Amino acid sequence: MREKILKILTSNPKVTVITPESNLLTDFGLTSLDLAEIVCDIEDEFDIEIPEKDLVKIKTVHDIYEYVDAIA
Repeated sequence: MREKILKILTSNPKVTVITPESNLLTDFGLTSLDLAEIVCDIEDEFDIEIPEKDLVKIKTVHDIYEYVDAIA
């Protein structure tokens, strides 16, 4: 699962060195459009839907891991 998420994240050229603590906005400088594309790719890859209310809780790479692990 983590490898798939890392592959999705690194498909964005702004995402370089990734650690679980990496903050999606401040460390990578992702825009809301970048985040939307990443979320869509994650939803497609894992056949899940991430409600908008849950998106505000996802700030780090580790948050993505935990969220996907909990619902996938």
